[in-house]
Amino acid sequence: MNINQENNIKELDNSIHTNSFELAGGRNQEWKTIIESICQKYIEQRKPQTDVEEMGELANVKKKLNVEQIKNPYILIPDEYKTQEQLFEAIQHWWIFKKRKHKNTVRKRLPSARRMGKHPIFPVNWKNINQNQIIAYLEYREYKEKAGKNAIRNEWDIVNMFANAYGISTETWGYTPPSKPPAKVKIIPLPNTTHQIIQNKYSKDKYTNALYQYILMHGFLIGWRPSELVIQKTADVNIEDGYMIITETKKHNQLRQIFPEQNILINQRRKSLKNWIDKWRPKVENQYSKDYLYLQPNGRPYTVNYLRKQLTPLVKEVWKPYSLYTMRHWCATARLITSKVDTDNWDIWEVKDWMGHDKLDTTENYVKYAKKYYRNAPFDWIKSVLKHHKILEENGQKSITGETTFVSGGANRSNLVRTRRDSNPRSLA
Repeated sequence: MNINQENNIKELDNSIHTNSFELAGGRNQEWKTIIESICQKYIEQRKPQTDVEEMGELANVKKKLNVEQIKNPYILIPDEYKTQEQLFEAIQHWWIFKKRKHKNTVRKRLPSARRMGKHPIFPVNWKNINQNQIIAYLEYREYKEKAGKNAIRNEWDIVNMFANAYGISTETWGYTPPSKPPAKVKIIPLPNTTHQIIQNKYSKDKYTNALYQYILMHGFLIGWRPSELVIQKTADVNIEDGYMIITETKKHNQLRQIFPEQNILINQRRKSLKNWIDKWRPKVENQYSKDYLYLQPNGRPYTVNYLRKQLTPLVKEVWKPYSLYTMRHWCATARLITSKVDTDNWDIWEVKDWMGHDKLDTTENYVKYAKKYYRNAPFDWIKSVLKHHKILEENGQKSITGETTFVSGGANRSNLVRTRRDSNPRSLA
């Protein structure tokens, strides 16, 4: 504290030592004057000493700190990228690491974006999105080229992805894409066909044949998404405690827990998870295998695309409509039917948890198909595939595993006769 500040304080202190009568009268004006004087002196002493150049720099800093001019690190500036491919790489990075969306989505969209940029009439310039040009492109695709509703919606999603990356809102554009056509069919195999798919011989090589059969068995009964199936780890199959942990790639690797039937989990005379882990997987395990559950004959894990390429054509020879997602659709429908058989109700909550559906509406959508399949096959689909049994009735023998011949009325378990078991891997080794 300097001498001037000490004098100011003493002056203020002396002025305080007065009685209330003096403060109420004319001395009040002196008080005001003293305070103003002291404050002014203090402000002058604290005022920074800057020259003209420094003041100019402060003005520039203030201008740069304008809120509208601050660059948002989550917004891409297309002009900063010299080529379209550099821009696309930035879009992919933005989608995966900043928006935290699934990588497969952007990798599927970027090839379509390249095609949109090469359109002969209305090529989309991704470095300079133009509202009128894009709407003209979409309308031309829909009305002139007769592109399907799903195709237009997918392209509109691509436009929105780029627009969001640039900080542009498409809500003010006034464009409404065609509504998504409702699903009218969901084709899945009946239990007899499912059993044929699982038991079919796919390769002369014993390991390869077992690999495909086990993948199909587990795929139909567990109902993985294909992206979940290929990354399943053996450590996440808890044999002792009877549950599995599934990594949901669609939900940023969120985990869900299911408790499979014992026949699926540990039965040594079935294509169980325990049989696969103990007897078959070690045959090809090597330094590339890590802890993945399903391994190619070379010991490496699968990707979704490679599994689709290898397995789908083979299964189509048995049942033409097959795709990898057929197993998931079958599982949801079959488990709803099983709940109907066991409880006389459609237990959508239990199936929702098993399948990992985000919305109950997704599970409810399966119910309308389950009702139709249940009318044609009113029995437990899960047990049917596991046991492939027949039912004996007093009036005669009718197979419940055929495509169109089903038993009417009830049947007790004592009448179930097993006609075929899954192959024991030891017999194939």
